[in-house]
Amino acid sequence: MPRGYLSLRLNLNNERHHLWLNNGTWWAHYTLHWGFRKKRVRKSLKTSSLEVAIERRDLLLEHIALHGEEVSDESAKRRSLEGEDMGETSGTTDLHLVA
Repeated sequence: MPRGYLSLRLNLNNERHHLWLNNGTWWAHYTLHWGFRKKRVRKSLKTSSLEVAIERRDLLLEHIALHGEEVSDESAKRRSLEGEDMGETSGTTDLHLVA
């Protein structure tokens, strides 16, 4: 799988940058770039506390900035699920998808 890297625009005056509150749970949102492609990512920070969310977001973005993040090719998964990769039109296929 390709490895994506961050492309961030930071507003340092906004401590909530890249955070989103959805039904009481904070999420981090960011964009990964690889080659000429990009993917928007949303990850739950699994907390209702803004302070904890800020800490977790900072750790997450720092980790991705240093190491990148594996990017799954959604179109390849879709083709595989539809049986196009093996020329299948019916039947079942065993898939092992890793998140």
